[in-house]
Amino acid sequence: MKKSMTGGRAVVESLRAEDVSCVFGLIGSATMEVFDALYDANDVRFIGIRDERTGTHMADAYARVSGKAGVILAGQNGPGVTNLVTGLAQASAAFSPVIAIAGMLSSAHQYRGAFQEVDQQSLAMPITKKTWTVNRTERIPEMFREAFRTAMTPRIGPVQLESPARRPLGVGGI
Repeated sequence: MKKSMTGGRAVVESLRAEDVSCVFGLIGSATMEVFDALYDANDVRFIGIRDERTGTHMADAYARVSGKAGVILAGQNGPGVTNLVTGLAQASAAFSPVIAIAGMLSSAHQYRGAFQEVDQQSLAMPITKKTWTVNRTERIPEMFREAFRTAMTPRIGPVQLESPARRPLGVGGI
């Protein structure tokens, strides 16, 4: 991937590499670059939802029917991500491959009592096979490959990626 590629574009290219044809999500500021890149991606259909809880159940249903991983994009950190919990727990109980992409705070705002700050990894750990935080944008493709591989290998189940996707590849930490 090009060094000038944004993190949002890297996310969309990673979804394409995994043959993702649709993404469920709620637009929010924490993942705006991903939504900008999805807007230009005619081959990846974005299905807008009104609540992350519903979208997570939709991604779960998509995974069960299609046999492919269902993808949910929580556009807002904090409450947006907390809304994923019930759907991820259900996907876990049903061994359903759901990929949750969670927006997050920039590292400059973490642990400072920032608006909508939640320990999203601790929240997701008991209900997912694995959760990761993308701490360098150039690692997005690698981490997405691992997330899909983890979700789709037995025992199949949901995973979560925290991805701020805010800087061009090669710029360094997020």
